[in-house]
Amino acid sequence: MSKLKLTIVTPEKAVASEEVDEVVIPGIAGEFGVLPEHTTFLTALGQGTLTYKKQNSSKSFQISGGFCEVRENQVTVFADSVEG
Repeated sequence: MSKLKLTIVTPEKAVASEEVDEVVIPGIAGEFGVLPEHTTFLTALGQGTLTYKKQNSSKSFQISGGFCEVRENQVTVFADSVEG
C-alpha cells in the first residue's frame, strides 16, 4: 500500500516529517482527509486538530492558519502555529 509523506512546518521550525497512512486536516471550509493517490490541490488552513495515522497509532497537533499542498503523495502543511 502506498504511503503519504507528511511534512509540517511553521515559520520558526520543522515540526514533523513522517511517512503516514492518512491525514485529516482542518481546512478553512472544514476538515478534509487525504489518503495515498489523492488528487493535487492547495488550500488555506483553518484552526483545529490535524491528525495522522501511521500503522496502528495516531498523533494529533493543534494548528492555526497557513496553507496545505497535496501533490504526488506528499502533504506539506505550512502552519502559522502548531502545538502538540
